[in-house]
Amino acid sequence: MPKNNKKFQKITFLLAIFFISGILVASGLSVILVTPVSSKPDSSLSSPEFDVHFISLNKSQMSKSAESLAPDYQKIGAGGYIWKVEDYYHIFSSGFENKSDAILVQNNLKATSDLDSEIITIKFNKFKIDGNFDSESKKVITKSLSTFKDSYTALYDIAISLDTLVYNEISARLAINSVYSTVSTAYADFDTLFSATDHKGLKTISNFLAKEKEILEKLCSGVKLNSSQTYPSLIKYRYIELLMNYNNLYVAIKNAT
Repeated sequence: MPKNNKKFQKITFLLAIFFISGILVASGLSVILVTPVSSKPDSSLSSPEFDVHFISLNKSQMSKSAESLAPDYQKIGAGGYIWKVEDYYHIFSSGFENKSDAILVQNNLKATSDLDSEIITIKFNKFKIDGNFDSESKKVITKSLSTFKDSYTALYDIAISLDTLVYNEISARLAINSVYSTVSTAYADFDTLFSATDHKGLKTISNFLAKEKEILEKLCSGVKLNSSQTYPSLIKYRYIELLMNYNNLYVAIKNAT
């Protein structure tokens, strides 16, 4: 065979090897580039974490004593919700996310009504729900977990609007119905997806969502705790009760996992 022919075949063979190698390398790179690091779904979802600064108007080491004093504060517009912190049963008037707002109200109470008070800060810790959830399930769980803080925030705004005469009682009731509707929808969606679940965390959330819905139903009814309680007091009482419900959810989740 002529030398030129052999040389041509050798060059052709080398080019073919180079071409095939290039295809293999490019193919490998494309797999690396388009394949995600992990295709495993997110393993956990977190609840909101926040602080609330409560104004405590009085306290007692005996629950009965605090219960007997609460109606006196409820008739002047304070929430009058009893919350045990360490060794004392505090009578909470209202709760603020911004401590500066709590201090402002505390000073105003002293200046206008000569009421002494103290600020008690309670931290609402986040918790995680583990599980391989699809995107739709994650949306429903996240929305449900957010209702606990969002409901408090919405009712806080309504109470402030009522105290400052931005709202009258009718507009406040309509706004409260909207809050209830949001929670009711979140609970219905959650129940649709997880009513038959064996997941302890999800079952616990379902129970406390139902409790949240029940608290808001009571508020929508407008039934007061006593005949002298004002409507602003009732709203504050219920939003503090919602926060207690969220705090109890945290404890229940920790015990369930």
